Amino acid sequence: MTGNNIVVIPEDGRREETQEKRARRLFDAMARRIGREAVNHLKEMYPAALQAVPKSAEISLTNHIRNDINWQMRPLLMAMIAMHKEWEEERTDISD
Repeated sequence: MTGNNIVVIPEDGRREETQEKRARRLFDAMARRIGREAVNHLKEMYPAALQAVPKSAEISLTNHIRNDINWQMRPLLMAMIAMHKEWEEERTDISD
C-alpha cells in the first residue's frame, strides 16, 4: 500500500500474499470447516431440530462458530505470527 491507502497491484495482476495473510486465511478456513462439521453433526444426530428452523439457521450457526473460534483464538494466532516474524528476523541477522 502507498501512503494514501491505495492498493498497488503488480502488472501481472496478482497480489502477493504475505505469510501473515496466509496464516489468517488458513486459520479462518479451519474455523469455517469446524463450523460446518458442527452443523453436519447436528443434521445427523438431531435432524428434527434442524428441520424445525429455517435453512438460514445452518449458515448462521456455521458463521457463529467460525467467528467465535476466530475471536477466541486471535491472541494465539497473533502471538504465533509475532514469533514467526522474530524467527525470520533472527535468521536474516544470522545470514548477514
